[in-house]
Amino acid sequence: MNRKLSKSILVLLMFGAAMALFNSCADYMQGTTFLVSDDRMIDEFIEQKDTSLTDFLEIADIAGFRGLLHAYGTNTCFIPTNKAISEYSQKRGITSMKTLPVADLENFMKFHIIRDTIRTAQFVDGRLATASMLGKYLTTKRVLDTNSESVIRVNRQANIITKDTRVANGIIQKIDYVLTPNLKTVGEMIQQLPENYSLYKSIMQETGIMDTLITNNSANVWYTALLQSNESFATKGIANRNDLIAVMKTAQPDYAADEAKLLQLFAQYHCIKRLAYIADLTISSAELTMAPNQVITFKINKDSLILNEFQSLISFEKGITANKSSEWTDMSCSNGVLIDLDGYIQPVKRGPVAVYWEMTDQPEIKKLKEYRKRGSWVTFKPGDLSELSFGGKNSPTITYNVAAAFDSKTQYSHYDYFEIPMRPNLLQWMEIKTPVLTEGTYNVWICWRRGGGDNKFKTTFKQDGKTDQVLPNVFDLGEYFNTSNSPEVNLNVGMKRYNAKQLNSVCCSRNCGAIKVEYTGRHTLRMDALSGNSQPAWWDMIQFIPVDQNQLWPRFDIEGNAVYPGTDCTLIAPYDQGCSGDLNN
Repeated sequence: MNRKLSKSILVLLMFGAAMALFNSCADYMQGTTFLVSDDRMIDEFIEQKDTSLTDFLEIADIAGFRGLLHAYGTNTCFIPTNKAISEYSQKRGITSMKTLPVADLENFMKFHIIRDTIRTAQFVDGRLATASMLGKYLTTKRVLDTNSESVIRVNRQANIITKDTRVANGIIQKIDYVLTPNLKTVGEMIQQLPENYSLYKSIMQETGIMDTLITNNSANVWYTALLQSNESFATKGIANRNDLIAVMKTAQPDYAADEAKLLQLFAQYHCIKRLAYIADLTISSAELTMAPNQVITFKINKDSLILNEFQSLISFEKGITANKSSEWTDMSCSNGVLIDLDGYIQPVKRGPVAVYWEMTDQPEIKKLKEYRKRGSWVTFKPGDLSELSFGGKNSPTITYNVAAAFDSKTQYSHYDYFEIPMRPNLLQWMEIKTPVLTEGTYNVWICWRRGGGDNKFKTTFKQDGKTDQVLPNVFDLGEYFNTSNSPEVNLNVGMKRYNAKQLNSVCCSRNCGAIKVEYTGRHTLRMDALSGNSQPAWWDMIQFIPVDQNQLWPRFDIEGNAVYPGTDCTLIAPYDQGCSGDLNN
């Protein structure tokens, strides 16, 4: 019998013995098949290569985790040294961690193991991509140690002293301290904030929100609290409770006579009822707060997370940034997380504002080298775009295109558009996240270049927590625009011209119907194919126009500029081309 075969049999015998012990583990291990490898597993590496970690292995034996550490799989283990475990035991006033109840040791093991392989190159300043086996996230951050050397701090507790040791069943991150989950609730952590959060703390206490954040600590109840320091209040000229009330009266005039309500809205607006670290908010776009029908919007600008930046055709409101460098940002709590802010935010009552939105304004597309590059194209499969999902039969795709040059049939804003083959035998449905819409009632206009015949679909407007609204007008992508009718006549039948330079029968805009936006935020439009079996159409813009505002103007030129009645043709891109159609009505 050769040495390799002998070793394989020995490994299998050891695995059988380990599995006998492993069968006593908790339910989360049951029904799982584990394979072994001739390469060193986590436990073998500790025994053979790094005996400074053996106390962790002894705890694993008592807790019933040796089987997992010896089995083939994908794990990232944050393993404290024997010295770290000893120091932790002394701090707790016990002779050894091995004297703790088995349930405590199980939780210890779960908190130090992630069932995924994550190298330090994948770490960010914030939570890791996968939760620990305890169901709680670990956070990491690069800091300077006492020798001014850069180290990775885990959970604000331990430094990684040897990183990315690769073994057969995962990665070992060797750390210099025991990791423990924060047992304090969000409310308890807010109470412990330093004096420069005094105004925020007093408002949270006065409104009763603090009590909610302290006492609600049951499973699947999570909160994200957005912190305002006295310095961030000062950016709005707020120094005390009376200043805050004065500012809130302007923001919420409906409640100007009710100071208690104003303060309650402020406090509720700073709480999101889910677990959302910085990493989660960067891909969120908008979050519904505890303030009724009030959302906070999020966008990324380079490395900054910007809250509540608002832009329409006629106005711009600068947002504020999350304070990523704050010691309180991404602070894990037993029932949530804290996020610190650089500036002041508040719920605001806005009237409906027209939004003229290019569908291709998708985060993944804007990062491409092909973005708005003439003559470029990129094809996307389901799941490739975070804010546009679709599905159907026969492997549907959507293609991003940028026209190479202007002509009367390719007058897409900024030259770019989507090629979408919506029909029952291919792309059967599509859901797209809207831009930020303020409360109000809007007509929804889809702007496209016609294609195919009898390619019809219905449209549904969806808001979280609200009843879906099915729009009344069935859409036919094969429809032509009637160039002979006056703008008013076309408007009466739900059609209009949306491009500015040259009138053309294949460049169309149709009103799908009116929607009621019940709270400011980003919502969802869904399209479901009803009929058709031919070529795709080419989609450009979706316009959300308040029902009591002008539906016909502005129009848009190929450079994306808004054009109003009476504009000189030479000021409409492309500037070397002539104009056709009515420029005054």
